[in-house]
Amino acid sequence: MKLTIEQTNELKTYLKDKTYSPFHRRLQVILFRAEGLSYKEITNLIGYSKYTIWSLQRKYELDGISALIKETRGGRNRQYLTLQEEEAFLKEQLTTSLNGEFVTINSLYEAYQKRVGHPTTKEGFYALLKRHGWRKVTPRPEHPKKADAETILASKNKIFIHENRKALQE
Repeated sequence: MKLTIEQTNELKTYLKDKTYSPFHRRLQVILFRAEGLSYKEITNLIGYSKYTIWSLQRKYELDGISALIKETRGGRNRQYLTLQEEEAFLKEQLTTSLNGEFVTINSLYEAYQKRVGHPTTKEGFYALLKRHGWRKVTPRPEHPKKADAETILASKNKIFIHENRKALQE
């Protein structure tokens, strides 16, 4: 790998700058390769594998120093829409509901899939709603296993009848 004097000076200035300290080993790899050190020597000096050294060198050749000094870990790497696009989508749905349309999860989910352009999971859609503070507003009217009114009334009357029997027996 051969570098021009300007490229070498640029790498050295980035190495002197403390704001780029998390990327110093990456920058050193490029300098060492330019100086003619082998992969094995660089592995012993820096601790990166041969593949990582080759990968960093390839990134530098394609995109320059900007490829080495950006953080590639973390973030939302598997997103369908950006946060701003998600907010815009939910605002659209909110305006339709304010216009008097009845909005359900299924209608929101279908609109979301149309926006994304392909099928998605409901779990991911519920995560989107939670991420933006939306929640289910309408509670269910009653417990699904709730007894009917006659059974409830009969159970209340039994207690009352038993209390009267005790009073009569004494």
